[in-house]
Amino acid sequence: MCYFLLIMLFTMLHYINKITESQRELLQAREMIDEAQRSLSSSLEDQSFGDVPSGDIDEDSERLESVKAAAVSSVVGVLASLPISFYEAHDFPQLFVQLSVIFISCALFGVTFRYAIRRDLDNVQLKTGAAAAFAFVRGLAMVESGRPFELSTDALISLALDGAVSVVENILTFLPAAIALDYCFKMRFLSPFPTRKQ
Repeated sequence: MCYFLLIMLFTMLHYINKITESQRELLQAREMIDEAQRSLSSSLEDQSFGDVPSGDIDEDSERLESVKAAAVSSVVGVLASLPISFYEAHDFPQLFVQLSVIFISCALFGVTFRYAIRRDLDNVQLKTGAAAAFAFVRGLAMVESGRPFELSTDALISLALDGAVSVVENILTFLPAAIALDYCFKMRFLSPFPTRKQ
C-alpha cells in the first residue's frame, strides 16, 4: 500500500512539474505576443496619418492614386455589370449609355472608397458599408426616375420589388469594385489615403 501511494505521489509530482513547465512556456509565449503587438502598434502609429498636416501630404501622388483607384473600380464595376446590362439593354445605344453611367459611377465610387477607407484596411463593415451606400443611392435613384407612381397596393408592391431588384443589381456592381480595390490596397498596387511627401 505504501509503495502504491509513493508511486502516486511521484506521478503527481511529475505531472505538477510538467504543468508548471507548460505554464512557464505559455507565459513566455504570451510575453512574446504582447511584445510583437506593441511593436506592431508602434510601427502603425509611426505610419498613422490621422493628424498629418495638409502640407505633409503629397498632392501629386494623391491625384495619381485617386486616378488609379477610379480606373480599377470602373473597369471591375463595368465588367461585373455586363451580364445585367446585356439582359436589360434593347439596343446598342441604350447599352452604351448604361455602361457609361456605370463607368462614371464606379469611378466616383473608387475615389470615394479610397478616401473613406484611408488606412483602416481591415474594417469590413466600413468597406461593405461604402459599397452598399453607393448601391442604395444609385438603385433608389433608378427607381425614382422610372415610371410615374400610382397610389395603389399593386403599384406600391411593384415599386418595392423594382427598388429591391435595382439595389441588388447595384450591389452586384459596386461590391466587386470594392473587393478589387481592397485587393489592390493589400497587394500595394494602390496606396490608401493619405501619402506623405518623401
